[in-house]
Order: sequence, then structure tokens, then C-alpha cells
Amino acid sequence: MNIAFLVHDIHFGGGGERVTVNMANYFATKGDEVTIVSISTRKTVSIFQINTLVHIDYLDIDQDSGNNLIRKIQSVFAVTKYFTKISDPIFILGIGTYPTLLAALLPKRENQIKIGCQHGSFASVKYLWSFLRRLFWRRLNMVVSLTGYDVPKLLKLNKNVCVIPNSVSFFPELPAALRNNTILSIGRIDYPKGFDLSLEVFSHFCLLNEDWKLRIIGDGPLRKTIEATIKREGLTERVSILPSTDKIVEEYLNASVFMMTSRTEGLPMVLLEAQACGLPIVAFDCETGPSEIVTNNENGYLIADYNIEKMSQQLAELASDFDKRKEFGENARNNVRKFFPDQVFAQWERLFEQLSSAI
Repeated sequence: MNIAFLVHDIHFGGGGERVTVNMANYFATKGDEVTIVSISTRKTVSIFQINTLVHIDYLDIDQDSGNNLIRKIQSVFAVTKYFTKISDPIFILGIGTYPTLLAALLPKRENQIKIGCQHGSFASVKYLWSFLRRLFWRRLNMVVSLTGYDVPKLLKLNKNVCVIPNSVSFFPELPAALRNNTILSIGRIDYPKGFDLSLEVFSHFCLLNEDWKLRIIGDGPLRKTIEATIKREGLTERVSILPSTDKIVEEYLNASVFMMTSRTEGLPMVLLEAQACGLPIVAFDCETGPSEIVTNNENGYLIADYNIEKMSQQLAELASDFDKRKEFGENARNNVRKFFPDQVFAQWERLFEQLSSAI
């Protein structure tokens, strides 16, 4: 079986890229021919451990310079040129909205099966991309949703839709000790991830707790804005921001609570990873994602969107109650087992078998 994952930038370090690497490594070790096609320019450093059996091809479209529209047009031609050269039967997986659009725009060929993988919520896509999605996603052979919530909306774009969740990336032998006074948040520092809300929550939390600190792992366009807010609110001694790291498991294991204040999500990898490490979770119950992973008052707390005061109170409760953290953490480890790779990848194998008859 020949599988190609089309991604924006495999070295970006987000959840979609992590999912891609997990799947690519799995199918490569099973003996399949696996390629990651990264639209970006080549980079020498990766935070992911990519199996040497996985090929990586770069289309060398510089994502950080020049006119954005020109880059998008260049990407269309580069992707089309790349896949036109492939004569063997192949599954092409677009990871995220734009790579999926590029896959949909490929000329129809009998030897190519095109699968769109939605990694955010349906409603989170901006108007232009939503419009293009309505026009072109019907050309895909299948659309894969992370949650059942978005299926009715996706069926209006393509009659072939199925649900396959993300798989957990790791499951440490021993969970976090939950003794460090650290709240952890991880993600791209941009508006949808809501790190401005994280700081609001933590500012209220600091009125209830004098000891615990917030550790943010990530980077993004709003990092300087968030850093300025930390300084303005006098939180520099209690909030730190660190870049994405290949030692992410250690970060989870050194924390005692995971906080997520996203405005929109798909099925957040960070919540699966936090549960795998035995962390209780406090998250806003945004439209899709958290409620598929977190059971309120069992392995964490789901907070009504943007209820800053309520989230700060629940954080304070967990910070002061080790037994509650331990109970939630144990329940989290049990819950995440249903997202283990063997179960999730078996669903992908069945999908490939179902679609292979069309090649």
C-alpha cells in the first residue's frame, strides 16, 4: 500500500503534524510505502521522531516570506506536479483544511484515492476557506472527521464521511507524580487557542493561590502580545513561555494540572497526551473536542465557555487537593486507552480496505 500525507509544514509542531507522524510511523513499520509531502521548505530540525522508513519530500514553498496569495497559487501547481508524476496506486491524505483543498484540486485519476482529514472544528474555518471547501471538497473520495458532532455539516459537502479520532502519541509506564505546583498549557499561541483567556484565568487563580505557576509550551503569532500581557499584569514570576520541544513527555510528567482555554478545537492531541500522563484537565467546553475526551468531575472539569471565574475556582480546588488530582489522573489514564493506536489505526486500515476496491 502506498500512502502520502500532504501537510503544510511537517516541522511546524502542531497536533496535525503529530498525528501525521504517528500514522506514518505505524504504516511504515507495517511495510507500507509511506511519504510525507511537506509543502514548506526543508528544515534540519524536527521535534518529532520520524521513522527512517518514512520518506519526506519537500515542495519548497517558503511559507514565511513573500505574498501569501502567490504562495497559495504556487502550492497548487507544486502539489499537482508532484502527484502527476506518481503512477502507482496511492492514498493521498490531506491533513487540515488547506492541504485537503489542495488534494481535492488534483485532477481525477483512477490510481489515486483522495482523503480529506479535518483537524479543527467545522465552524473554525474562515469564510474564504469555507467557501472553497463547499466548492471542491465534493471531489474527495472520503472526508474523515475527528468527532461525530461535525458529521451532519460535512455530509453537505461530501456524501462520504466517516469518524476516526486521533490516537494518543505515548503512554508512559509511570504517570505524573502530581506533586509539582505547575499548571501546564500547550499549543500554538494564536487567537483560536485562547492563551489570552489562560492569562485571565490565571490572574484570578493567583488571588486564590500564592504558590502555583503556569507553564506555557508553544509559539505563534501572538506570542509577543501574550508576553506583554504577562509583564503588564505582573505575572513574570509565575508564568513562563517556552518553545515547542522534543521533550514534551517530560513537560507533562513534571506538571500536576493541564489547562486548556481554546475557543475552537477539533479533537485536541494535547488533552489525549495529558490524560496519557495522568494529568487532571480543566478545559473550556468549546463546541467540539474537550467533551469527547474529558468527563466532567471524573477525570477533569469542563467549564462553560469563557467562564473565567469558574475555571479559576476549579484550578484552585485541584491545586489544594492532591487526592482529587490523583483520582482524576488515574481516571484519565483509564479513559485514554480507547484512543490507543492499535484501536485507532485498525479503523484506518478498514477504511483503506474499503476504498482500495476503487483503485
